[in-house]
Amino acid sequence: MNIFKKIFSVEKERMIYQSIKKLPIYIWWEINYEGKFDKLVLEGSFSDAELYNYYLIMLQEYYDNFGVSEEYEEFIKAKLKYTEKLADYIVNQSNESKMFLEMAKIEMNELTPKEKVEKEQNELFEYITNIEKNFGFQINEEELTTYKFYAYQKSLRNG
Repeated sequence: MNIFKKIFSVEKERMIYQSIKKLPIYIWWEINYEGKFDKLVLEGSFSDAELYNYYLIMLQEYYDNFGVSEEYEEFIKAKLKYTEKLADYIVNQSNESKMFLEMAKIEMNELTPKEKVEKEQNELFEYITNIEKNFGFQINEEELTTYKFYAYQKSLRNG
């Protein structure tokens, strides 16, 4: 019976966005500000782990092409420092390592980005409007790719 299933089963096709060069900006925005990784799926179904993995691949592509802000870089360093202090505390269980862990936690919390979802969602429209104004053409938010959007933003920042 298993051989019969293997020979005659038709596997449903699965398709997912795999690059910011194809992913519309409005989907990227929804993923980053609402955590809706299922928006990456074009067809079929994917596990949460698969969705998150594809997201991380595209996030790395974003970082490779556009970098990160200084504030975000400081937050990542503080998070790494906290992780190191946590590992030290787990190994040593001393009052001193607990104190350094707490200090690292405070620093990390102070540097954690404080973004409001509603504000950020409204800003997408404002960013697109700014691009249209500066470049002199209309943009369809559903067709504008994430890569192009950030390329336009980078161009505006660099003048």
